[in-house]
Amino acid sequence: MMIKVEKRILILKPKHFRRLFILLFILALVKNQASAQNDTLLSPKMFFEAVALFHPLVRQANLFNEAAENELMMTRGQFDPKLGATFNQKSFDGKQYYNLFNPELKIATWPGIDIKAGLERNVGTNLSSEEETPQTGLQYLGVGLPLGQGLFTDVRRTTLKQAKIGLQMAQAERNKQINKVVYSSAKDYWEWYFNKEQLNNAKEAYRFAFERYTAVNQRIMVGDLAPIDSVEAHIFLQDRELFLNQSLFDELNSRLILSTYLWSADAQPLDLGGSVKPEIPLAYMELISDSTTARLMVLAKTQHPEIQKYQLKLNQLDLDRRLGKEMLKPSFNINYTWLSRTDKSVWATNTIDRNYKFGFDFGFPVLLRKERGKLGLVQTKILQTQLEQSQTIRNIEIDLTASINHLKNLENLIGLQTSMVNNYLKLRNAEIKKFENGESSLFLINSRESKLIESKIKLASLISKFQKEKAGVYYAAGRNPLLP
Repeated sequence: MMIKVEKRILILKPKHFRRLFILLFILALVKNQASAQNDTLLSPKMFFEAVALFHPLVRQANLFNEAAENELMMTRGQFDPKLGATFNQKSFDGKQYYNLFNPELKIATWPGIDIKAGLERNVGTNLSSEEETPQTGLQYLGVGLPLGQGLFTDVRRTTLKQAKIGLQMAQAERNKQINKVVYSSAKDYWEWYFNKEQLNNAKEAYRFAFERYTAVNQRIMVGDLAPIDSVEAHIFLQDRELFLNQSLFDELNSRLILSTYLWSADAQPLDLGGSVKPEIPLAYMELISDSTTARLMVLAKTQHPEIQKYQLKLNQLDLDRRLGKEMLKPSFNINYTWLSRTDKSVWATNTIDRNYKFGFDFGFPVLLRKERGKLGLVQTKILQTQLEQSQTIRNIEIDLTASINHLKNLENLIGLQTSMVNNYLKLRNAEIKKFENGESSLFLINSRESKLIESKIKLASLISKFQKEKAGVYYAAGRNPLLP
């Protein structure tokens, strides 16, 4: 398939070098990019990094932060200065009843103080003396101050703080989804590794069976063996051919599954070529040290995305609790507006006790049922979240411990299985020599060889499980499986 690379990828900046290198490496793996004669090794680290950069679900996870930032911007809009104006005019039979014009600038501040400044011009024959202003209007500067409810916090400040926490929750959700995608790709990568190893062993088993079948026929022709031995050798060859065909099918399917994780920088799906092979760097065969597992256990209890989300949710609920307690207070707001003519400013010449408007408003629900009910509901939600958090921490701790124990057990099994493979190899080679000397039978050779192939496939299966479990340890700890 043709791969189209966006031009912006070629504009190299320091932070883009690694991404470009990974992209070029992945492009070399697609169909018709690698020759059949030269196998290309796809290391797990390079594969996981490609998934973490270009997979659609990872790109979707990166949008969580963008959405949260937009939510935060919307919430900050509550504190934006607001410019407005009202105008009303009535004229009838050549008589101007009124002409009302009021441009105004309002500023909401973080401490809860509202500031306003503007011009008020009310003229006309049908206005009361209270509403009437000089022909040029009055300019004013006023403040509104809450002294009861809203003094320490209010809905605007609470929602803004919660939106900031929401940005952190989006980051935790992003990490959770990326970890999930990379962990899933790790399991499928090591499944592909096992199927590839099984295919290699199936090819080797078929080659041995074919060589033995050919050798048996040659010995039958010279009279060294009975013709019935050819039937047994042929049956064994057919059995190996069936195993080879099944292995080819399994490897093809696992390679197709792995291709679902490969995407180009311009969001085009890529196919994994048939000449691509997995590899296991030495670092991947090392067991996680006890100090690392202890550190992972500590980090899992505090930095696991699920735990972070619970803690951030508790922080948001605590803000709701504080707001609920604030709403139990009576509402008492004072308003002061300093007035001046437009032709001269009294602000610089007169004190604030002249040319002003002053007032206050007071309110208090006697039974406070709405406020007390809301506060009680928030406190109940806090308790529910704390209980869920405690259970989640416990589950994560158990899952991580079980995963670590399983990993250690697999390491021991790999050691034992490796020794068994070596012993089966010795038995098989010895049996062939005995057969060549006329001291053994074809049945025994086939039996020894079958055990050898089975043990090698089981070893590959254990290694695959070991690598899956190693990625699972990091995933259980809430870390990206890419870390190893």
